[in-house]
Amino acid sequence: MDILSSLNTGGTGLNIAELSETLAKSETEPRKALIDARIDSAEMRLSGYERLRGQAGMLDEALGMMRGLSSRTLASDAGALGVTVTDPEALAPGRSTVAVERLAQAQVLSFGGFASPDAEIGAGAMSVGIGSWSADTPPVFAQGTEAARTLNFAPGSTLSDMARALDALPGVSARVIDLGDGTFSLGVLSETGAANALNFSVAPGADPALAAFDFASGPGAAQVQGAEDALLRLNGIAVTRPSNVVDDLLPGASLSLNGVTSTPATVTAAPNVDGALEVMQSFVEIINATRRMIDTLTARGFGGDGVKGDLAGDSLSEGLMSGIDRVLGRAFGGAGVYLADLGIVTQRDGTYALDADAFTKALRADPAMIDPLVRDSVTGVGVKVSGLPAGAAEAGSYTFERDPATGAATLNGARVFGTEGENGVWSYRVSSGPMRGITIEVEAASSGGTLTFAPGMVGALQSYVTENMASDGGIAQREKALQDSVMDETEALAALEARGEEVRLRYLSRFTEMEKIVTQLNSTGDYLTNLIDAWNSDN
Repeated sequence: MDILSSLNTGGTGLNIAELSETLAKSETEPRKALIDARIDSAEMRLSGYERLRGQAGMLDEALGMMRGLSSRTLASDAGALGVTVTDPEALAPGRSTVAVERLAQAQVLSFGGFASPDAEIGAGAMSVGIGSWSADTPPVFAQGTEAARTLNFAPGSTLSDMARALDALPGVSARVIDLGDGTFSLGVLSETGAANALNFSVAPGADPALAAFDFASGPGAAQVQGAEDALLRLNGIAVTRPSNVVDDLLPGASLSLNGVTSTPATVTAAPNVDGALEVMQSFVEIINATRRMIDTLTARGFGGDGVKGDLAGDSLSEGLMSGIDRVLGRAFGGAGVYLADLGIVTQRDGTYALDADAFTKALRADPAMIDPLVRDSVTGVGVKVSGLPAGAAEAGSYTFERDPATGAATLNGARVFGTEGENGVWSYRVSSGPMRGITIEVEAASSGGTLTFAPGMVGALQSYVTENMASDGGIAQREKALQDSVMDETEALAALEARGEEVRLRYLSRFTEMEKIVTQLNSTGDYLTNLIDAWNSDN
């Protein structure tokens, strides 16, 4: 079009393409600038919310790691004895000696001489009992508390069929093993502990191949290893346990028996001052980092050097830090522990500071002071409660009601289902609602009780942050409104650009027609001028 305009010397001499575009832009550019400004503002605020969510995610991750903090440390000076803390409140500071003289063993049985896993064992019934074998000759089997289980094998049953049937029984592991010499063996393993040994009793009339598994005179040559209890000495006192993981010897501790000790291991429990100090310093840093980010995002830009934040004037974002401060200002636990009691104080600018000396002194005096900060607690009156809520439980009391005649029960009006144990104690596992994950135990005659949930500082702060960042929360609603606005404005911008193109084409069409008329008029004028000039020349 520019080339045609320059070649058309008979018209107005105007660049009608450039003129059309300029006039079209004069109509659309002001409106486009407004739309672009609104889109930029919305996207800037969305970016601010994204940064806020990222910081909230880092805060939640840091809080989650704090849940693993223990107020006490437990250490063993022997690799043969591993120790872990299971209940910091029950773990008493001090030293104990633990000697491991024998590990708990499972009974190992091997029935060999089979040509293949599909070797037939025939038909018949075999009873499998779990109990203990005496040291008599021949040994005598004493059945445990559970009744023996009977396996019925049909004609044509194979060694693999027996392995699968045994492996399906609780407390038994079995499989067919290729010995590498052309023969196969049925390997059977019990659980550890002298009282978990196995006894096979084959009913009369069974196939001879099946009858060969009978322990009429004891396990005999089939037994590769006998079942035994672990033998330990706690401060010189001999104790036995059926497992190599011992949770009931030292209160609040779990012992892992990894081997026999040559000399007694020393187990030391002490306040976890250094570990707790490091964790709380990191906590103060992440809280202060969160405050700085919120202050930056919500800055209103007043003053000569003030910089306006992406979320300037956003009341929800401004209130987020205020809510965090309110949570951190509470007292936690039954004793009412404040952050200030551990040397964590608020400074004039709103940030938090940790006095390491005050923290160390407080924790050495009472290691349990850190517990209500990092963990929740559920206590019961008239009921026994174990576990912690997996849902977003609110602090307060929950009523457990039960019908002693039927066992039907509710927790705060919601039905919970339970089972009766062998000792007559009913156990109810809460599988839904805010208290899901806890287990309630009551006597058969109980009509109920009361549960009290007290979230720790970490739990309360996590709940607050999660609530504010939830998909149905106020911030999410504002993000949705901004996203919808950007979409609407983008569509309006596209419509405006299409409108601008229509205007440009309309101007171009009219200017083209104008050029045609001007060119024709100029051509007529030139003809008349030449004609008159010719007449004047003739005269």
